[in-house]
Amino acid sequence: MNQNDIDKYLDDMITEDAQKIDVVFASRLKEINAQIARLYAKYSKDGQLTFADANKYNRLNKEMERMAEESHKAFKTILTIVEALAAKQFLENYMRSAYLFELESVVNLGFSIPTAEVIRQAILNPIAELTLSAIYRRHRDDYVRQIQISVAQGLQAGEDYSKIARRIERATEFARRKARDVARTEAHRVQVSARMESAEKASKRSNLEKMWNATLDLKTRAGHRKLDGKTIERNGLFKSIYGGVGPAPGHMNNAKDDINCRCTITFKVNGVLPDTRRARKRGNGAGETIPYQTYEEWYKSIEERGK
Repeated sequence: MNQNDIDKYLDDMITEDAQKIDVVFASRLKEINAQIARLYAKYSKDGQLTFADANKYNRLNKEMERMAEESHKAFKTILTIVEALAAKQFLENYMRSAYLFELESVVNLGFSIPTAEVIRQAILNPIAELTLSAIYRRHRDDYVRQIQISVAQGLQAGEDYSKIARRIERATEFARRKARDVARTEAHRVQVSARMESAEKASKRSNLEKMWNATLDLKTRAGHRKLDGKTIERNGLFKSIYGGVGPAPGHMNNAKDDINCRCTITFKVNGVLPDTRRARKRGNGAGETIPYQTYEEWYKSIEERGK
């Protein structure tokens, strides 16, 4: 195992949890379409439903209120999914990185398993407007507004049920993509934060440098490809051609750099990138061979140490 292997493991976790968001939106679309279908079944004439008929006796407003209420519940579910994902990202990267740092250093670096409160504070975005709850609240309100507009415009244009359903589907698909983008961007930010915090702890007894590690494919920003492999001191800042300046990918304090960034940060310990294959053969510098532990064995020893 090395830091790239950890990143792959964590990215697979993000992909898997993002599918849970898809399920929420699929359910929301099905429920909204069912509401509109009931309106047409009850009040349409020859497949046509006028805005006036739909809104008679406040029918439409009541349906819109119900849609808004159910959409609020759906976004609360999404927020719970993404918060849980962020917490897992932090814990997994913090501990797995710590394992590598300790193996490479060949000393006990004093790591312990972070508490739930420590993780909660670590994953909280320091900018109030960029917290997950604030972002998803804005996206939820936009989604509800788009659904209401889609239905109202469709009825006013005299569209049949199928056309309005397509409008709703487009609005839902747009909201789904935005929700997934937020989940991936935030999970990535936390993932990188965890490794930096783990490195901060390890730096008390080891010399660490950090290196920008870009995903080298056509989706990667040209500016980030230029940063690939750049190594700086642990507390140094990277500078991007897009204007971002920050300690790591996803932390460049610039939307052009941070949104949907897939780059990661790796740390050299005493000039070397940690790798468990090499660590199996390492000694402590005094002619003694240090018993190799798997990650699971090491994690269990940390648990025992904390009791």
